[in-house]
Amino acid sequence: MALKAELRRLAGIVGSEKAPVVLAERLERRLAAQHGEPVREPVGWLLSRGLPQRAECYATACDDQVRMDTGMVCPSCQLLIEDRRALRHQVAQIVAAELPCLAPLEARAEVERRLSREIALRAAQDGVRRERAAAERARREAACAQRSRELAVVKAELAARPCEGCGVPEAGGLCLVCSQIRTTEKVLEKAAQFAAAVSGPLQDPGVVAGRLGASRLRLEGEVGRAGERLRREGMPEAGVAWEARTLAEHLLHEERVRALDGLLGSAEAQAEAERVLAVEWARRGTEQQARAAAEQARQRCAALLLDQRLNQVRAAIAPPAPERAIGWRERVAALAVCPLDGETRAPQLAAVGAGRR
Repeated sequence: MALKAELRRLAGIVGSEKAPVVLAERLERRLAAQHGEPVREPVGWLLSRGLPQRAECYATACDDQVRMDTGMVCPSCQLLIEDRRALRHQVAQIVAAELPCLAPLEARAEVERRLSREIALRAAQDGVRRERAAAERARREAACAQRSRELAVVKAELAARPCEGCGVPEAGGLCLVCSQIRTTEKVLEKAAQFAAAVSGPLQDPGVVAGRLGASRLRLEGEVGRAGERLRREGMPEAGVAWEARTLAEHLLHEERVRALDGLLGSAEAQAEAERVLAVEWARRGTEQQARAAAEQARQRCAALLLDQRLNQVRAAIAPPAPERAIGWRERVAALAVCPLDGETRAPQLAAVGAGRR
């Protein structure tokens, strides 16, 4: 069981195909470290010395200073070794500077004492950092678990809500049919805006609103007639709602294409196409490429004109923005800069002005 568990753990690090090879190499290294001494208790030796991974550094793939995934010397272990050498060298320099009269053996003993004390201090600091990190990790996990529980409660409450449109219980606030109906209404509204944007001038908001309403009624009537026909044919309401949405999206595409086609012949689009045609013809010298570039420019101009007209339509039907409440501080600041009736200059200001004159 322990052997299978270690193989599964190694498979998560180096892959299932390489895990047996890595484990066999580890056992060979551990047997070689016996220096010919026989293994008297194989089970105990496997559980205590053969199977456990001995990582000398923080790398998960390190085992006896060897990378299990590459078989090369572990660079993280080499970095730690260099750090220890640098620490020993630093301590030796401090001892030589502070105690220059010590004999070599005494200096070496002092270096070992200070080095042991520094390593113990760093180990204690690392332990404190690990404890703090573990506490922080536990706090985050507890917070995540609490948020997950709260989210589950919110989701359960939302799923238990009835439909806002038809009152179907446990519909998550909106059933499938009502959701499709609302989506269809939004799509038809966009299609009506496309139709109203190119059907006349947009200066008068009242005329634009009336034109938009007429386009909306026309499109809704077409979708409604298609839905009634499907109901007479016996299609369930969910299917009718889906088909109505599909038809609305098709009408939206048709209205956009019709609007673009109408704006392609506008004076602005034609002027842009002629300008690009002259520039490209002079630059490239080929009529075919110049006309292709001019056609692309005409289409881009028509798309920009359509976006501008859509913004005008939406601005015409948008409700007026509510007046922002002004606080007393802003009112006082505004009144302070207003001149009072009969206001005269202060004497000192007048004197300064006279001196300047």
